Amino acid sequence: MQRAPPPSQVIQMNQHPGMVQQQPIGFLPNTNATTALILSIIGLVGAFFYGLGLFFSIPSVVMANKAKQITNQIPGHPDAGMAKAAVVVGWVGVTIGGLYALLVIGLIIYFIIAF
Repeated sequence: MQRAPPPSQVIQMNQHPGMVQQQPIGFLPNTNATTALILSIIGLVGAFFYGLGLFFSIPSVVMANKAKQITNQIPGHPDAGMAKAAVVVGWVGVTIGGLYALLVIGLIIYFIIAF
C-alpha cells in the first residue's frame, strides 16, 4: 500500500512548488526604509547647524512615508519598524531644523534692524 504524502507536500493543480497563493515565497517589494532612516539621522544632526538638516529631513519623511505605505500592505514586512523609525526621526529633524532656521533668520533680522 502506498501512503499519502503529508499535507505540507501536497501540491494543488494550479499551484507550483514554492508558490503560496500565486505569489513566490520570499518575494517582498523593495522599500527605501534604510535610505530614509539614514537621511533622517543626517537631517536630525544637521538640524543643529543653522537648520541645514531640513534638506535631508524633508526628503527622508517623503521616502519613509512611501516605505510605510508599502510595509502596511504586507503584514510582517521586515522593513516596517525601520520605516516607522524613519518617519519619527524625520519629523523630529524637520521640527528642530525648522525652529532653528526660524531662530537664525530672526536673529539676522534683529541685528539688521538693530544696527
